[in-house]
Amino acid sequence: MRGQFIFFALLCIFKMSAQIPEKAYAKFDFIPGEKVLFEDNFLSETPDEIPSYWEVTGGRVETSLINGEKVIGFLDENGNANLRLKKNTVLGNRTTFEFEYLWRNNKTSWIDAYQAGVFSGERILINFASPDDRYNLGDELGDLYNTVYISYKGEIDFGSFSGNYNTGKLMPETSDMFEDLCDKWVRVSISVTENSLKIYLNAQRVLNAPIKRGKLRNFHIEGDGVSVEENGSQLFIRQVRLAEGGADPYKTLSVDGKIIARGINFESGKSTLKPESMGAINNMFQIMITHPDIKFEISGHTDSDGNDALNLKLSAERADAVKNKLVSLGISSERLSTKGYGESKPISDNSTPEGKANNRRVEFLKISQ
Repeated sequence: MRGQFIFFALLCIFKMSAQIPEKAYAKFDFIPGEKVLFEDNFLSETPDEIPSYWEVTGGRVETSLINGEKVIGFLDENGNANLRLKKNTVLGNRTTFEFEYLWRNNKTSWIDAYQAGVFSGERILINFASPDDRYNLGDELGDLYNTVYISYKGEIDFGSFSGNYNTGKLMPETSDMFEDLCDKWVRVSISVTENSLKIYLNAQRVLNAPIKRGKLRNFHIEGDGVSVEENGSQLFIRQVRLAEGGADPYKTLSVDGKIIARGINFESGKSTLKPESMGAINNMFQIMITHPDIKFEISGHTDSDGNDALNLKLSAERADAVKNKLVSLGISSERLSTKGYGESKPISDNSTPEGKANNRRVEFLKISQ
């Protein structure tokens, strides 16, 4: 009953916000790793149950419904969980982690609750290992033993480093609450290399901290300040993806003759580019400007879900959408051709969410002169 009450309370006050406009991503430079290790869109989950691919390590963490969409909810004090990865996993030196979060007040809108002063310093805490590994392997984690703190206002802290979100308009009658973070899904993009930790909120890089040493084990998330009490806050997360790799795309092109543009994503079942795709598209634009002799075939690929013929058509439309975007940025259409392959060229097993994610891709195949 308690879960149903929270759901209906949220449903009554929730209004789906518009996406961050594409133009805001004009200078976005985040590029996901090329091999997906973990992806969860919660489609197969049952509401009010613990998500299958997560290890809950404290509090109440359950699959929740927001406007009919299944997401993961951190619903009471100290709710925390990490990805269910294989035991003793050590992630590579170049790893990316992406998700979207939504802070909600269970009685009113977020901005009304903020103006009423009912908040308690709500934050998302991210650790780079499970609680057991942090306890047992603290020294091996090195700099990555530190916790990332993301406040509801977009302040990010990591060790002695910090940054502040400052994009867009401030909410009326506030001096530190931005519209893009208020009653909206906020996209988090994290890049961990052997040298640095970069964290983006929506299109803005908020933190760039040096990493001297440390081994990444997992991503553990905690909702700090959540409560089921009246005027309490809940944290919801969706569209989770962990990937590895991040070699310079032009070097990859020189070796493999192609680039898998993992960061180019589309609306489900459509050829509409998501705004965050601009990171990968901007990168391809720069490669083509720097090397004006290069020509590409842009190929679209899908997983095996759905009708074969429709997948073939969709993959071709998605390839065309990417070409049209690059042409609009100034690349000659004569340097780009397109082809849709549907599900005919998988590079991973279609039996797992991660395999399907790897198969849904856009490739840039260099055309021999």
